[in-house]
Amino acid sequence: MPNLMMRFLISSGLFILLISCKTYEVPNATKLESNQKKFQNSYFSDSVKDYVYKANIEVYGKQLGGVFVAKKINDTLHRAVLTTDFGNTLLDFEVSENSFKVNYCVEGLNKKIVLNTLKKDFRLVFREKYSVEEVFENQTHTIFKTKKGNHFNYLFENKSNKRLTKLLYTNKTKEKVVISFEGKNTTFAEKINIEHKNIKLKIELNQITN
Repeated sequence: MPNLMMRFLISSGLFILLISCKTYEVPNATKLESNQKKFQNSYFSDSVKDYVYKANIEVYGKQLGGVFVAKKINDTLHRAVLTTDFGNTLLDFEVSENSFKVNYCVEGLNKKIVLNTLKKDFRLVFREKYSVEEVFENQTHTIFKTKKGNHFNYLFENKSNKRLTKLLYTNKTKEKVVISFEGKNTTFAEKINIEHKNIKLKIELNQITN
């Protein structure tokens, strides 16, 4: 009986170890032989254009709505402002690959975990150039895997129209953030959804047209 229990404990431990060591894989995707080393994200890349959206944000059970405006300031920097429908500023920040500056933030959003999360999210959304490590495909998309520190990004490019439709941000084992894009061309995403898997934060941006 003690030997049986010991074998059971050893088997259970090995099973847990194997599960914990399993690396993340995109479902139903196969690896491609590819020489592509760069991926270019053209959304938010025009410094002349103001990118204006109706914003809906759900953060830890609270609902926020308003107008979100993003602007490319230079080759590395974007500025984004969230206001109420009446024009009162809720959040004003500047973000690049190596910097993050909050110009203004209302008390309800002014929490370190929220601001750090927004910084990471919009670095992904605004980033134009990604260094590709591996390339995969499924029936509808070519998938570019990139690495940043201990995390990975998977960029899904639609095969038929070459538009970026989804970005997965993962650690070694699971998805952390899913960002989806919808648009009629490769340069303007008319709808953006950001959904977190481990915290209660969702952001929906819908283009405002004149």
